[in-house]
Amino acid sequence: MDYKKLLPHAIAIAVILAVAAIFFAPNAFNGKVLPQGDNVKARGMQTEIKSYLEKEGKAPLWTNAAFGGMPAYQVFQKIDGNLTTPVYKAVFLGQPITSVWAQVFAAMLCMYLLMMVLRADWRVGLFAALAYGITSYNIDILEAGHSTKMNALAMMPGVFAGLILLYREKWLLGAGVLALFITMQVNANHVQITYYTLLLAAIYGAVALVDAVKGKTVANWAKASSIGLVCVALGFGANISRLWPTYEFSKETIRGKSELTQKASKGDGLDKDYLFGWSYGIGESLTLLVPHAYGGGANEKMENTKFYDLVSRGASAAEKKQIARQISSAFYWGEQPFVGTAIYFGAIVCFLFLLGAFLVPGRTKWWLVIGGVFALTLAWGKHFFLNDILYDVLPMFNKFRAVSMALGIAQFCFAILAALGIQEWFRQDTTQQQKQRALYIALGGTVLLCLIAGFGGVGSGANDAGLAEQIKMPNLPQILEQDRASLARSDAFRSLGFILATAAVLWFSLRGALKAGMAVLIVVALALADHWGICSRTISSEDYQDKRAALGNVPEQPYDAQIKADTDPHYRVLDLARGGITGNAFTSYYHKSLSGYSAAKLQRYQEVVDTFLTSNLGENLHIVGMLNGKYIVTQKGEVIRNPEVCGNAWFVEHFMVVPDGNAEIGALHNLNPKDSAVVQQSFAEGLKGLNIQRDSTATIKLTSYHPDKMEYTYSASSEQLALFSEMYYPPAKGWKCYLNGEPAPDFIKADYLIRAMRLPAGQNMKLEMRFEPKSFYLGEKLSLAFSLLTLLLFAGGMYFFFRSKPDLSPNLLPEETTPERKPVAKTASPQAPQGKKKG
Repeated sequence: MDYKKLLPHAIAIAVILAVAAIFFAPNAFNGKVLPQGDNVKARGMQTEIKSYLEKEGKAPLWTNAAFGGMPAYQVFQKIDGNLTTPVYKAVFLGQPITSVWAQVFAAMLCMYLLMMVLRADWRVGLFAALAYGITSYNIDILEAGHSTKMNALAMMPGVFAGLILLYREKWLLGAGVLALFITMQVNANHVQITYYTLLLAAIYGAVALVDAVKGKTVANWAKASSIGLVCVALGFGANISRLWPTYEFSKETIRGKSELTQKASKGDGLDKDYLFGWSYGIGESLTLLVPHAYGGGANEKMENTKFYDLVSRGASAAEKKQIARQISSAFYWGEQPFVGTAIYFGAIVCFLFLLGAFLVPGRTKWWLVIGGVFALTLAWGKHFFLNDILYDVLPMFNKFRAVSMALGIAQFCFAILAALGIQEWFRQDTTQQQKQRALYIALGGTVLLCLIAGFGGVGSGANDAGLAEQIKMPNLPQILEQDRASLARSDAFRSLGFILATAAVLWFSLRGALKAGMAVLIVVALALADHWGICSRTISSEDYQDKRAALGNVPEQPYDAQIKADTDPHYRVLDLARGGITGNAFTSYYHKSLSGYSAAKLQRYQEVVDTFLTSNLGENLHIVGMLNGKYIVTQKGEVIRNPEVCGNAWFVEHFMVVPDGNAEIGALHNLNPKDSAVVQQSFAEGLKGLNIQRDSTATIKLTSYHPDKMEYTYSASSEQLALFSEMYYPPAKGWKCYLNGEPAPDFIKADYLIRAMRLPAGQNMKLEMRFEPKSFYLGEKLSLAFSLLTLLLFAGGMYFFFRSKPDLSPNLLPEETTPERKPVAKTASPQAPQGKKKG
């Protein structure tokens, strides 16, 4: 192997590393971190789990720290069976999840790998890597703390590198790369991004099939597709200890079926309005080219506006900085509830994407055009008719909310085709006439869109009138409209400048004034400058915090200390001072909480919250009490001891059987849970013949607590019905009961939410509830086997690849300007070698 050929690749990777580190310099060099609100909430939800992990070296699979109790699968899950995890960590340079610079570096590195598979010049690969890494979309999700999403997006280019190699008939190498990267993407634990990745892979397969039919190579297509499916199965198998429990859990969450008739229409998935809540507006798509076309986002700094000038008069320098961030959300006037920042793919990227659509031949172009457009229309959500159809017919589509997330997939397609457009521009059998035509179309199209975005008019925001009334500024809507128009015009001219500069570079290269390599490097620099400027609007050095301060930025309040003075630690807290019940994970830092923050809440709990706890709380303290909600913190921070608290376990004297979930939840309105229980007919079989005899001496109490194992001791002179303040979760999915060390009948659901057990008479009886999900423990063994196969497949592919002495030439651009030539029929796409069939 000629190692000199590796030098340009090393230079490219070094540039990628340097760009990531410099852009996120406080994080890379000083150890500071972004606040990342979602990660702060996640750490709260993980507090109990990690405390046991530190003590025992093993993370519990259940937690009572949030929502009254839930499986820990989507909160924190320590996986030991997946042997690819060290490789996964190595791609991220062994950095923790708060190292945003390493996440972006991993995304760019994987994109560079994909571009090499697509046989792009190293400078073209560098362009694609930077265009995929330093973008406002990535900055937006990193600032919010959507770390698993970023990690999954980082792995996506590697998935397609393997897929493309497979369809190029590099069977072993393609299979190894695909299996490894799909394994690592699933390991990132963001199923929605993996789902979108597979949809894009299906589009690639469909486009490849058209090629195969034309070229009469359907057998090879079928072979590649079959191997690809096996690789995906390997990837999922290597993560089965994560996926299997999550699948079980999903059936019980808001993504599953409801027991309530009024929610039957949503079926086995999310409610359509909730799913499409974050739908990117069709007109808002102009922000991909002109970032402030729709006013920007809440995390930007709006200092050069009339609104800022008015509200910041007389303020100190420090106050002005704060005001610039506080008012930024007022400028957004798009279709979504709010946005962190405008999603901007880059003026140069959009221009070159359109150029590539007219220059790049064959399968690659159609895959990226169709995939990019499909992802964009998917992000439109409720504004595009096709998504209503997909909601009804596409498997699993209705499991995922925030469809605007598909913009990450569109960004991927745009960056690749833009890069290949540059590559094709310098291809020797592309004539000047073809290049000029593509240049004029791309230039005309993007210039027109910039003018529409900058001068096509702006609208009013949904909150303009309310904000005007709140701050006593009646003319605020007019001021905001003027500011929005000014912001849009300014960014339109900015985008036009970058487009015209790039077009000029291409034009001069066409005329022989610039060599190909230098021209590409100039475009790389222009594109990086473009993205760097926009991304800096959202994140600057001022936004980072000392790591210790950021990780501990939920300070303990006086009321926390007051509650923790209770000598019995086994109670729950309903904290209204820190936010709403389904948006407050901060209480979990200090207590077992009835609040939390998760997109995968248990459905029954959400329904009880909606019915009883969002209003008229004072009339429903018995609901809080049956969940052992001993303390309620008011919005003013006052601590109230709940007089209706039931404790950890208690015996009831009466129970009634009702026909369905509607009757069961309805019965809670007037229920006295300390005395009576309500049981749905489908759970009542085990209660036949139970005649509860009042026993004033009967006792039951929690004697030992562990999230995965709770022990109770009880005494009763006659058979009793015990209720437990623990959240019901189907015993078939993990909970096992033992009486005096022997297996006992499963608990049942009572009072719509909690557990109940029929207990025999006895003195000092020991009852245990253990969470032992087969899906996890068996899944770990299966993960071990599948991940081992994945690593062996990857190692074999790499061994035979390097044994074949591959041509790793990084320089695929002509050194001189391409002379005028007659049009030549293009028989191969950039992903297939000349003289070989595609596929």
